[in-house]
Amino acid sequence: MATDVNQWQTQLLEQVDKLIAVARQQLVQQQPRDVKVRGPEYWQRYAKHHYVKAAELIKHSPFDAAKHFRRAALLGHGKAMLYLGQLFLQGEHLPASPFHACCWLTLAEKAGQPTASKLLEQLTPRLTAHEINLARRLAAERFEQLCDASFTHSN
Repeated sequence: MATDVNQWQTQLLEQVDKLIAVARQQLVQQQPRDVKVRGPEYWQRYAKHHYVKAAELIKHSPFDAAKHFRRAALLGHGKAMLYLGQLFLQGEHLPASPFHACCWLTLAEKAGQPTASKLLEQLTPRLTAHEINLARRLAAERFEQLCDASFTHSN
């Protein structure tokens, strides 16, 4: 009887080994061979591209410029965050939104833009404590998105 159990265990282990080998082979076949991981330098250049495009568009197509500022901001471009916050604050080319301005200016401040700190000081009295907390929470969520977007895989 002990021999039967040993044979059964040996056969079972062999089958498990075969399954593991098949699974590994499937994983290797499913992995694209030309996958490139794009690092921070790539995304910084891409952010700069959108920032420059926004600067070109700001005079004759401010709404389209805002789209490029947003793309650059979501890729970590501090000045783009600042300008986007200013656009929401001014409300000329985007809907006036002190809430969204606070969010983007908070990120710009953390990204090292000194003008953002001054604008936040002026803006804060116009918002309730609840709105400020919500704007900071949104800024934190955008920061998380920014970090996630910086290291995506691309073919």
